[in-house]
Amino acid sequence: MKPDSPILLQQYWALRELLPEQHPEYPNISNYFRRQEAGQAGEDNLAYYLDQAQVPYLSCIKRLRLEHHSAFQHDWLVLGLGFRVIFEVKSHTGEIYFDAKSHQLTRIIDGIKEGFEDPLLQVDRQYANLRAYFTAHNIDQLPTYRFAVFVNPNAILRLHDYPEYQRVLTSQRVPTILENLAEKHPPILSKEANQQIKQFLVENHRERANSILEKHAILWDDLHKGLPCPSCNKRPMRRERMRWQCPFCRTRSTDAHHKLLYKIALLSNNRVTKQLASRFLCMKSPDAVRKLMVRAGFIKEGANKNAIYKHPKLIPFY
Repeated sequence: MKPDSPILLQQYWALRELLPEQHPEYPNISNYFRRQEAGQAGEDNLAYYLDQAQVPYLSCIKRLRLEHHSAFQHDWLVLGLGFRVIFEVKSHTGEIYFDAKSHQLTRIIDGIKEGFEDPLLQVDRQYANLRAYFTAHNIDQLPTYRFAVFVNPNAILRLHDYPEYQRVLTSQRVPTILENLAEKHPPILSKEANQQIKQFLVENHRERANSILEKHAILWDDLHKGLPCPSCNKRPMRRERMRWQCPFCRTRSTDAHHKLLYKIALLSNNRVTKQLASRFLCMKSPDAVRKLMVRAGFIKEGANKNAIYKHPKLIPFY
């Protein structure tokens, strides 16, 4: 099962929302979030050009993460009836240089030079892992092509004397590449068989999620407490007569707590206790908090002091 947006991106969103800006780790969290967000935007950008390809029965899978001995991820995997393509998506801007000897990508922007991994080495490693995965699951092998795609129109690719320049693309070239491959490789699989392979891969997607607070050495005590008002964003709203009321702008809400509880579920690896939720909602009654979580759809596991509550949308990923 695949979520609409990566769980890791959602975790950084939640942490950035709850971490005070004066916290020493806030700049790093904000930077991680922007990088994750830019990566997803780049992958989404390529979807338009994939749709433009005049090739029947293509099956395209975005951000597929599989596990075979170790985890590996494809930005886009395209399944044709006679061929397959792996696209490694890059959102870099500025001048991009490829060095065939060092197998390194160098970016120059505003006079600052920065080095990155060679995306072709990345996509070739992904291909090796995918072949092994297909072999282990008795999936037919087809000719599989690998490309690095730069989706930012402000990227200037410098490919002087780079021997594999044909595998480095801008997103606009993707439809033509796919159409040419379809002409070169007539169908081998039926569209039904191809769809079954896609369904199998999506069902075996393994989402990446971290113990993000532990990773960044952030404590629960470091985070903002209190339910923020959906209108003025001030904390805390107060629980009065089965609803929330903001003491600052007088906004009222019956479900303002849903968003905060979801953030806590993301940061706790979907293991929310009554005590933890009580702290963030600034409520003295754990039993009242329990009722709020149950009404919000949380699923209880365990009993008494060992009980935890899980958000149903996150259960498949933890």
